[in-house]
Amino acid sequence: MLEVLQESDAIYRHEGVFDRSLLTVTYSVNRAEHEARVRAGRREIRDEFLLAALLGAPEDRLQPVSPRFERVLRKADSAPLVTILEDPEGGLWAQRRVQPAVDVRSIEITSTSLKRGCIVAHRWAGYGPRTITTSASVSTFELAEASHYGIGLQMTDGECVMMPATFVPERWSPARWRFAELVYGQFRELND
Repeated sequence: MLEVLQESDAIYRHEGVFDRSLLTVTYSVNRAEHEARVRAGRREIRDEFLLAALLGAPEDRLQPVSPRFERVLRKADSAPLVTILEDPEGGLWAQRRVQPAVDVRSIEITSTSLKRGCIVAHRWAGYGPRTITTSASVSTFELAEASHYGIGLQMTDGECVMMPATFVPERWSPARWRFAELVYGQFRELND
């Protein structure tokens, strides 16, 4: 179920399975990118190698392409995503025409224990602030460990025991962009 938290800023929240993990994700939608994809009939981009190639191409100018990405950018299904030009002296230049359609604001894991929740939360480090919701009692050691890794804790009755650490993304990585694309794919499924 898709929950609209704030329509004016296009902030949504829904529960879904991402790489075999059941998560509740809060995210904002880039309206311009979403509308461009809908008009063009494009959905999410799941190929992490293609996303890595796209990250190497700026949005505002042409730039030489690393030889390792030339093959993937020459494929027909990449054509709507990137402008490519052959250099008469050899090589390829590219400019990206697509950007992430969603920005993940928070990741919540519901678990039978803090320890089990932390195992799942560790898989999502670097993707957004993480919070575990549980009804189980929590030891001081488990709480200290979760705090050390920046994981928040909320009880099922709504009591917030510990806020997650502030998430400051260092950069977009292909894995982080792929996660955003998985969220976007589920957003589209829920809205179509």
